[in-house]
Amino acid sequence: MTGTRKRGRPGILALAALLASCQPLPHPFADDRPPAALLKVRDVAGVSIAPIEGEPASVAEKLSAAVAGALLKRDIPASDTTTSLGSYQLYGRVVEANPQRGKASLTAYWRLQDAKGRTVGAPTARLEADTRQWESADPRTIERLAKLSADGLAPLLEEEEAPAEAAAEGRTRVAIRDISGAPGDGAKSLMAAVTAVLQRQDLAIVENGKPADLTIDGDVSVGPVKANQQHVKILWHVRRADGVEIGTAGQENDVPGGLLDGPWGDLAYSVALAAGDGLMQLVARGAPQPKS
Repeated sequence: MTGTRKRGRPGILALAALLASCQPLPHPFADDRPPAALLKVRDVAGVSIAPIEGEPASVAEKLSAAVAGALLKRDIPASDTTTSLGSYQLYGRVVEANPQRGKASLTAYWRLQDAKGRTVGAPTARLEADTRQWESADPRTIERLAKLSADGLAPLLEEEEAPAEAAAEGRTRVAIRDISGAPGDGAKSLMAAVTAVLQRQDLAIVENGKPADLTIDGDVSVGPVKANQQHVKILWHVRRADGVEIGTAGQENDVPGGLLDGPWGDLAYSVALAAGDGLMQLVARGAPQPKS
């Protein structure tokens, strides 16, 4: 299940996931423009960043998005607008020390929890800068603090990669074969993001071409621009190894014209989170029966 944190930003894409029986499964997802960073995913945990508390409020407000961007640059899927029951949750608070000689230090205190609410770690990041930079919420200064924060958080989120044979043992093997029709870097970003989301489930994601119990393909279609809007539709097809289709899960809505022509950034991860429930229902429907 997914949810969306509203921050008063323009809506991007709403979701309606449709199974073969055509029963709608609504899953709204991220409502802000993705950063420029290309989403590439290793075997790492996804993290959802809660609104940050503390003063200066203008810095706290911008820091969550900056940390999400800093984690994405480290190939860690992260979002400050979308959450999932399977995500790690990151909570933060900023505290400013008393300024001295026109300088002030700001400390970010972080608390990382796993999907079950257990604290994984509580790193801190401290940066000294010109007082005016903090008062004006200077973007470059905030990015520096976000990078320091990501340096402390990344080791807590990166996971050791298990051998492929051990990972696949006793699990349903799923291969994500192809995503066609996506503008920009959508094909690569969506494939990486869906892989990351499904890896959080009890599945073995195998490389395309390797033996798999089920395969997933995606078709993206973008309609002509109308009044600065484009209609985007994504259909996910889940099939058995013999090619028989189990069903489809679909997402569609209008987006600002040209929004998806470049890097998709964390929007790809938000799409994958939203599609996850529908895909998992189809996977459960098509998974081979355990051998007795």
